[in-house]
Parts: sequence; C-alpha cells; structure tokens
Amino acid sequence: MASSSLHGESRVDRGTNTYTLIPTLYDDEENEESYNCDEFCGTSWRIARTIVGLIAIVVLFVTVITNEHNMAKMSRITPPRFFIHSLRVATFNISQGELSATWNVNLTISNEINSTFINFLSFKAIMLYKEDIPLAFNTPIQLESLLDTHGIFSMGKNENKTLHLSFNTTGWEQDQPVVDDDVIQNIDEEMKLGVVSFGLKITVEAEIELNMMNTALIMEPYCSNLEVDFASLEQCKAPTLDDVDEVKECLSNVDQWNDMGY
Repeated sequence: MASSSLHGESRVDRGTNTYTLIPTLYDDEENEESYNCDEFCGTSWRIARTIVGLIAIVVLFVTVITNEHNMAKMSRITPPRFFIHSLRVATFNISQGELSATWNVNLTISNEINSTFINFLSFKAIMLYKEDIPLAFNTPIQLESLLDTHGIFSMGKNENKTLHLSFNTTGWEQDQPVVDDDVIQNIDEEMKLGVVSFGLKITVEAEIELNMMNTALIMEPYCSNLEVDFASLEQCKAPTLDDVDEVKECLSNVDQWNDMGY
C-alpha cells in the first residue's frame, strides 16, 4: 500500500482577514513518478531517443534503396542461352524389342549478353523421342577441377562454353529409362521412312553473383524437333541432324531468384 503525506494550502477569508490552512493529501507514488521523470526525461534521454529514431529511419531508407537496386539489376540480367551445334547418332539398333543407341551432342551455353558470374551446381539432360518420351539420360559431366566441391563448372561474364554430351542405352541399364515396346515399334517404322524426330530436355541448377551474394537460378532449356536423317545408315555413315548447318536454340523456362522473396 502506497504511503501518503499531509501538506497544506493557505487561504484568506476576505471578510475576517484570517488565514486558514487547508490540508491536502499527496500520494508518494506521484512523487516517485516525478522523480523518475526527472531522471529519465531529461535532455540526455531525449537526445538518445532522437538518435535511435534517426538511426532506425536511416536503416529503413538504406534497406528500401538496396532492395530497389537489386530488383532493378535483376530485371537487367538475362539467363544464359543454350544452342545445339550438332547431334550425331553413333549407334542405333533395335533388336528383339530392345533399343541400343548412343547419341553425341555438342551444346553451347552462351553468357555473352550477361554481365554476371554463373556457377553451375547440377546439369542433367534427357534424350527424348518426339517431345516427351525419355530414351536415355546423359553421362554425368566431369568436374572441371577436383578441388571444386561446390558445383561442376562455372562461367564468367560474357563467356561461351561448349559441352560434349553423351547418351548411352542398351535397354538393360537400371539407371536408364524403360522404353515401351510400342515406342520402339514407332521408332523402327520412322527409321524405315528415313527421319526420326528427337528432343532434348535439360535441367540446370545454378547460382549467379548479385551484389556479392549468391542467388539461386533454375533453368529448363528444351530443344525440340531434332530431326535426324537415318538414310545415311545405308552409306555406313552415322545419322546426324537433318539441317546440319543450322544451329538450333533451345527454349528455356527459368525460375529466377529462387527463395529470394521477390
């Protein structure tokens, strides 16, 4: 229970010219609050609060400007482009309902229109029949450096890089797609007509350098209508792309700035 103290006020009765002392109660808690305010509401405390407020405003302003700068820079960054320069079918045999084949692809990745470093963390490719039927997975790409444990290769600013991809299947591997009998039959019929249409689907996980930070980037380039002329088999030559002199660009679906909240 808070204690109280007795104080007084003097009043003058004008009729009798006498002074009367009127007692007044003051709560000691009010005195304590007044004391505390004198201690913490002074000039130093106000200056400190002002400084903290100004710092908070500056931090908020810098954060907003930095985010706007990052978003503006990201809008100017274009993902690398993927081009197929050649597709060669080294072997292609259908026997007893099984497909045995080897595809060799020269794929160029172009970072010329970009101005940022790209680190490729994973690279997977699938050779397709038509547009969506898996035939073979690519042989894993070897690391550029045995000392590099983060990623398989990297590309600098305005750089091009050519990859030599190999796809092999005998129909018996456990780590290769299972091709249905009706698909093999359709391929066999197209071979007799001279041209077989393939596709190439690529999935890439990469990081780009943005303001000294790594930003996740997922790309899924897709190369369609890769028509291979099998008439050359009669001349004991390896089938290749029908338009051998034409470079084909792969269309790319990109999930940019993954987990960045933009």
